Amino acid sequence: MNKEITSSLMYVKNIQGIQRRKQGRSFVYYSPAGKKITDPKVLERIKTLAIPPAYTKVWICPYENGHIQAMGRDSKNRKQYIYHPLWVKLRENVKFRSLLDFGRSLSSLRKKINEEIKKPPSLDKNQIICSVLFLVDNYSVRIGNQVYAKKNKTFGVTTLRKKHMQHKKKSVTFKFLGKNKHLWNFEVEEKNVVKILKCCGQIPGYEIFKYYKEHQELGVVTSQDVNEYLYAVTQHHFTAKDFRTWIATREFFSRALKLLEIKNLRMKHIKNSLLEVANLLGHTPTICKDSYIAPQIWEWLNNGKLLQWKYKNKKFIQNKNSEEILLLWLETVYSSASQNDKFPKYS
Repeated sequence: MNKEITSSLMYVKNIQGIQRRKQGRSFVYYSPAGKKITDPKVLERIKTLAIPPAYTKVWICPYENGHIQAMGRDSKNRKQYIYHPLWVKLRENVKFRSLLDFGRSLSSLRKKINEEIKKPPSLDKNQIICSVLFLVDNYSVRIGNQVYAKKNKTFGVTTLRKKHMQHKKKSVTFKFLGKNKHLWNFEVEEKNVVKILKCCGQIPGYEIFKYYKEHQELGVVTSQDVNEYLYAVTQHHFTAKDFRTWIATREFFSRALKLLEIKNLRMKHIKNSLLEVANLLGHTPTICKDSYIAPQIWEWLNNGKLLQWKYKNKKFIQNKNSEEILLLWLETVYSSASQNDKFPKYS
């Protein structure tokens, strides 16, 4: 399938495109050569792209198979892209194939994290990074972005402040607004992590996840530090976001297997399960489905393949945990996948 996709697409970069110009209450379009476009087929293709009227500096690909179909600037002057549907599908396939590598790496990664957090609190960089990863892995929380923290006053783990953390005798509670104003409220009880968090709370400044550098200078852990650590440990270009993708896929897959036990399975049952997972991650169901859950689960639910797979592997499923079961399924879906999952070359 992906060989067919790549042969159908043209990777476009730095080429002249179709221009959009305002004319009255509508728009007119001009070819890269500057001629007004009147061809109904071209105009219909542009119409189907549904480029928001508010976009400025609009660029439209002159080729219907270009991987980027349109670009423009939104009201906040951010560059926005409209991709070819086949390109979206290809990226999706590659993204979720990497989830198999992530699942394979999790055991050794968690072992390394546990080794660091079980050491006496030293507040060195790796120990603090591992404490951050523990929270991401166990509480599904975002890693954090300084831009969101400053502009939107929304937070993730690395941007949390001491005002978001409450110390109890044997635990630490976090309460804060995350992206999209989702309220996070969870309690950490793992004793080694609690000790580290309480030590972090004693360091001067409002940031939580600080570490000591040479000469007792202080540094603050960033999302980049976390991602660099992930590469150093796994030798894969994973990011903290991969934890949330893994969690969403794991939780929905587990629920999907249980849904198969319902005699009269309805779409409402599937939607309820999706909503549970979305709430766990602080997402809308649509974003959770489109960006965080392996799409093959939906395909296999609809075409009956998941039921067949469950029956074929019922002995394995009875004796394994949800992550081992998911990993087996990912192996089934992606291990034999075509090696043609490569992006098309430049035009």
